[in-house]
Amino acid sequence: MASPRPARHRALLVPGYYDGYLQKQETKSKKLKGFWTVLRGNELFFQMTSRDPTYIEKISLDNFVSVENDESQKNSFILKLKSGDTKLQAVSLEAREEWKGFIHTVGRLEVPDMDFLPGQIHRLQDVLEEEVKRCQKTASSSLSLSPPQSGRTTPEPVQSDYDDVENDQLSCFYKISRVEAQTLLEKNVEFGNMLMRPSSDGQNLSISTLQALKNNVIVKHYRVRCADNGYVIEIEDGIFCKSRQEIVDIFIERTKGVLKPLEVTTDYEINLSIAQEDAESGELIHQKIHTATQSPTKTSTELVKAKLSPKIPVILKPKEILRNHCLQIQKFVNRQSHFNPTLFQH
Repeated sequence: MASPRPARHRALLVPGYYDGYLQKQETKSKKLKGFWTVLRGNELFFQMTSRDPTYIEKISLDNFVSVENDESQKNSFILKLKSGDTKLQAVSLEAREEWKGFIHTVGRLEVPDMDFLPGQIHRLQDVLEEEVKRCQKTASSSLSLSPPQSGRTTPEPVQSDYDDVENDQLSCFYKISRVEAQTLLEKNVEFGNMLMRPSSDGQNLSISTLQALKNNVIVKHYRVRCADNGYVIEIEDGIFCKSRQEIVDIFIERTKGVLKPLEVTTDYEINLSIAQEDAESGELIHQKIHTATQSPTKTSTELVKAKLSPKIPVILKPKEILRNHCLQIQKFVNRQSHFNPTLFQH
């Protein structure tokens, strides 16, 4: 009898701070099972693949205690919660340290004192800022759900200025956070190094750029204020633009093409494959399924129409009939003369 399929749940639209491949120790079997793991808010979501919109399991960091190295196995660490411990294993030593840093930052709401490069520390600080804002927003939303007191009216929700049809006309516009913008740029350098996104206040816009120079990665964010009749890029004395496309064009023109809009292709699979779990290691193995290439065939309706539709005869004019008749005679003469050359000699 086949084992029951694990239940899947859809993740909420919470900012993704860090993601990668992790192996998690199962509670009963104590075996390590591989998942694509995403740190969203203060929760770890375990998915089958990076493109899976659903998750199989999640761990909340509300009761976070600490995260410590596990010397019994390479690249492993222990996530300690008040409810218990969980053993996790990263793909490399560097990935293990980054996982520890991001989990600690979100769990404790502080940047850990670890040996990180300046760029990594700056990214953790951005994550801390995003998580603090998210917590404040969640708390204010919870308060707004309580019944209003007498004499007080419930405020109407404010619609963001950036949420309009013009966003769909820009291929480099992404509704993501500051941290997610940096991650997206880092993973898609070959597709561009500049994107437009909503600002953190939800009422304006931001331009995020990334430049990789030798061993340095330089990330910058520019504020674009939404005005009544256009937009103002808040650099120098302010640059007024009538449209969002003009904003992008100015960044391209002023940098002489160094900055290029990030245009990521639609994330669809191009090959049919299935994921299988290795019986010994528990790792996920993606097996490609080869399908025979078949030429498109006509549908049954098209075949019926082809049978029922008689061919329309071609009506020739008298001159065309005489011309065709002469050509047929000439072909016959040429064919006979080939076998008996003296037959048609005068």
